[in-house]
Amino acid sequence: MKTANVLGLALTLALAACSNQAAPDAANAQPAAEPAPASAQPDAAAATAATPAAEPAPAAASDGRSLCAAGEDIVISCKVAGSQQLLSLCASKGVSDQSGYVYFAQGEAGKPDYTFPADKSAPAGRFKRTQLGFAGNTGGYAYSFEDGGRKHIFYSVSGERGLEEQGVLTAAGAADKADSARSCDPASVVRNEDNTLFKFTRSWDRDEQIDQHGLPAKQ
Repeated sequence: MKTANVLGLALTLALAACSNQAAPDAANAQPAAEPAPASAQPDAAAATAATPAAEPAPAAASDGRSLCAAGEDIVISCKVAGSQQLLSLCASKGVSDQSGYVYFAQGEAGKPDYTFPADKSAPAGRFKRTQLGFAGNTGGYAYSFEDGGRKHIFYSVSGERGLEEQGVLTAAGAADKADSARSCDPASVVRNEDNTLFKFTRSWDRDEQIDQHGLPAKQ
């Protein structure tokens, strides 16, 4: 009997050991990673930020020496002495009597308060150019136009002993005295250096009144 009991006990212990080796170790078991829910998956199309349309580059600005736009020719321009105002006679590239345009503008840089003609239409005889001659080897030229019964004259005079004078005179009709005279700061004067444009302005008609009587006197 004792021998049978000992064998039975040994068999029981052996079965228990086998059962323990086959059972999984719950404490060490690692759960399988669950897939992320569909709603958590990023939407590639939505995640890509919309690229804004590129804005057009602004037009090149004038260099501040005149009221002429970038790409236009400066016939003559200056800054009014003692002021921030500019006086400018401007022309489009390749201008002729029937195409392109010439215009006069005055005002502060970037914001002219007067432009003639307002529509920048083809010149067609609207502007005149008159040669000036004075005693003492002094001479020059004057660009003129009429607007609303008033004549505007952008003149340039030079002579001996370093004489340099430019400015704009305004007179009513055929008056021999100007009711407005604005002198240029000599250091600010810009003149046209394009030979084609020079020849074009030289072809303009002369102003008969200036030709016969000279520039209106300053008050």
